[in-house]
Amino acid sequence: MPIQDQLAFALDRNDQEPNRLVAKQIVDAGGSKEVKELISFIKSKPKQRAQSDAILALAYVGEQAPALLEDEAVFLISQLNSSINRVIFGSMIALAHIAHLQKEKLFDSLPQIIEAMDAGTVVTRDFGYRIMITLYQDDRFQEDMFLLILEQLMKAPSNQLGQYAERLIEVLNNSHLSSLIKVLEERRSDISNEYHVKRLNKNLKKLYKQL
Repeated sequence: MPIQDQLAFALDRNDQEPNRLVAKQIVDAGGSKEVKELISFIKSKPKQRAQSDAILALAYVGEQAPALLEDEAVFLISQLNSSINRVIFGSMIALAHIAHLQKEKLFDSLPQIIEAMDAGTVVTRDFGYRIMITLYQDDRFQEDMFLLILEQLMKAPSNQLGQYAERLIEVLNNSHLSSLIKVLEERRSDISNEYHVKRLNKNLKKLYKQL
């Protein structure tokens, strides 16, 4: 049976379990051939739901076995230009899972990634930010990535700011402490929700201790 005929849309299912099972089947088989089949299927421009399920299956593959998608970064980046939200965020999820394997390519593709983040869903932004954090950890890209990450922190919705700050703090170069503190202090006046204020204050307290 063709791999696409096992996806949720083909089984008239609205849940993700069939797509997860397809991904597990591909991973268990070490299935680069099946990955190519799914990509060819997406390129054939089937209906929106079919494209979405196929790209989400690839994202599940990337979660479990990133190496199977390592050579598909160019295709996944191209899908960030899709008009289908689920295709965009599925592609961003997949890219986040392979970012450590394709740092140079993703660094060169940051304009497309950031454009998709700015226009996309919460999921698209979150996984795009994960890509940025992965690139930040590479000394070759760290200074450029820090500035781009600060831009994301400046415009992040208050309910995302805490987790974004925490992801950066986990890998922060001490030379960037003061700049990060300054940005988070500036953002503190924007936030009215008590929980988000407490979370931000907790992050700032941790940073001040490291000065």
